[in-house]
Amino acid sequence: MAGSCWRIASGLLLVPAAVAGMAGCGNGASSTAASSSTATSSANGALTAATLREALLTRVNGVAAAAPASSGTYSSMQAANGKAASGVQVSPKTCAEAASVGFNSAALGAAPAAAVTFRVGTNGVSEVLIASSAKSAATVLAAHVPTGCAQYQETVAGKTYTYNMKEKAISGIGNQARVLNVYGASVKSDQMWSLVYQGKGFIGTVTVVGPNATEQAVTELGQQAYAFATKSLS
Repeated sequence: MAGSCWRIASGLLLVPAAVAGMAGCGNGASSTAASSSTATSSANGALTAATLREALLTRVNGVAAAAPASSGTYSSMQAANGKAASGVQVSPKTCAEAASVGFNSAALGAAPAAAVTFRVGTNGVSEVLIASSAKSAATVLAAHVPTGCAQYQETVAGKTYTYNMKEKAISGIGNQARVLNVYGASVKSDQMWSLVYQGKGFIGTVTVVGPNATEQAVTELGQQAYAFATKSLS
């Protein structure tokens, strides 16, 4: 679900997925640094989708990405995901974006972005980097789960499932960060933990989905992703 990538449904995970025991996930040492010949910004100083793609983690727990990283505008990546999730109905409707994206993305539609996913066992991991001004980042990070979305429902193929959603601010990653937790009201084995943070000139998100998803796992992954992205984009 991170960025525009994932959704929990049917008590299962509609994700490529990854990582038993996430405490040791991905780190800068196991990731390929951005090529020194790759420009870190466009002519106007804004980060490009190609540069952001080079700043994504390339391994998690020693495992390579499930597929080549994707890049483009954030809205185009959301649109592609929206088609894949078109059969899912969320009630209340106002909870749809918070449940699938994890933050208010309206300010980022035209921004360059890049995303990558990892597959290990039955759990899923994703990372998204989005170019952002300080103002846009502040707007995104200031948003909260809409009132009435602490519990919501998803209907897929005629079956309805109930989920709980909660969030909180955390410290120690970027200029500011917060985590979102989504989990089944009756199915406790699978959870989604998504972290969004503000870096210098970009917003990053990391998501862990599955039976081993925990706040500690997504926080440690977020620290590693932030450190690698910051080094690559500096």
